[in-house]
Amino acid sequence: MESSQIEESTSLMLDGNALAGLFHELFDVEMTIALLECASCGRIGELGSLWAFAESPGYVLRCPGCQNIVMRMTVTPDQIYLDARGAAYLRIPKRNLT
Repeated sequence: MESSQIEESTSLMLDGNALAGLFHELFDVEMTIALLECASCGRIGELGSLWAFAESPGYVLRCPGCQNIVMRMTVTPDQIYLDARGAAYLRIPKRNLT
């Protein structure tokens, strides 16, 4: 992504915490603290630290280290589509059942 594109799009940027409710609906656990590794640059951080862009038909989450796409999510009336191929891994916390 070129620097002029980054500057223009950062005005639309939120952090990954803005999608906390949607992730909780999908996984039924607190996902903003889930650790992931960017497949592009190797940065490890919490899902909530990703740059979130919500001004499109879906959501795009980018790595703050290299600005590459880590996740894409689209919500329809009856389904959620999640593409996480930009993450080398996503470590989801276990739900406490006690």
